[in-house]
Amino acid sequence: MPAVTPSSTVLLTGGTGFVGGAILDNLLQAGFNVRAAVRSASKSSLLISAFKSYVDTGKLTFTTVADITDSKAFEDAVKGVDAIVHSASPMMSSNPEADPQELVVPAVKGTTSVLEAAQKYGTDIKRVVVTSSIVTLLEPHDKGYVYTENDWFDKAPAIIAQYGSKTPSFVKYMASKVLAEKAAWAYMKENQPAFDLVTVLPPWVWGESRYNSRDHIRPESSNFVILSALSRAKSGEMKKEEYLEATTYADCRDVAAAHTRALVTPEAAGERIFIMSGVVSWQEALDILNAKPIDGLSLPVGTPGSGDGASATHIVSDAKAKRTVRLGWTV
Repeated sequence: MPAVTPSSTVLLTGGTGFVGGAILDNLLQAGFNVRAAVRSASKSSLLISAFKSYVDTGKLTFTTVADITDSKAFEDAVKGVDAIVHSASPMMSSNPEADPQELVVPAVKGTTSVLEAAQKYGTDIKRVVVTSSIVTLLEPHDKGYVYTENDWFDKAPAIIAQYGSKTPSFVKYMASKVLAEKAAWAYMKENQPAFDLVTVLPPWVWGESRYNSRDHIRPESSNFVILSALSRAKSGEMKKEEYLEATTYADCRDVAAAHTRALVTPEAAGERIFIMSGVVSWQEALDILNAKPIDGLSLPVGTPGSGDGASATHIVSDAKAKRTVRLGWTV
């Protein structure tokens, strides 16, 4: 028996976000009934517009959770659902001097509050799937090291403890993801709830926003990484050797499908699962865009083909994803 079957009801947090919107789309297409948690009734308008047909048929409903760090706020939200997908998490701050706890506290409390509420009030819940990140793995190692789900970036929390607001913004974000996921596993071990837990660890997530929102291409977003690289290439700021730098990435549709598969696959229970769509160099990205030019966008050519097969800066095995959730990647 699958952990959760399509036609079951899933509570989704973070559904207005870039990744959350893709997950919502995938869950609905897979046949699930989705109860989307929103901070206020007005926040549901974005989802109603994008998924009107599902709202009209009652497949998509809404519940107000004003503060995801308060487990009591989830009391009504979790009643009657069969599973939870928790994709809500604070984004990296645009303020380089921000206190790291501004990220850490809502990331950790948001995650543990969902689990607490599921155990206290969600009598039918069988599984909780949490969106984590590749950054939780990336403890510094020698070049060529192959990361797996057994790795943890334990230095990140130590760095913010030592340097506080002086810590680089991305390290603050990395620490928040490490601490949030570790808190989830600690909760499961200490409280032994009736449901099980799966965490999904994507790398950079790229693709089309389900909502066509400018928020999904702001400087703190993963899509902005592509825009920034293309801008640097176009302006001539990108050095020749940088064209061959490669990164692991995931198409947002693959990330969404991974969450759905994590719900229905029995073997996923109790697992951390890293997923990816592939590895791409900036030269490859330019080759793709130059092969199908966008009107009004002129990009440098570089050395076509030279970036094919480049290795990512961080090599991570996705063997577990292929073995458990058994996805066929979109890209």
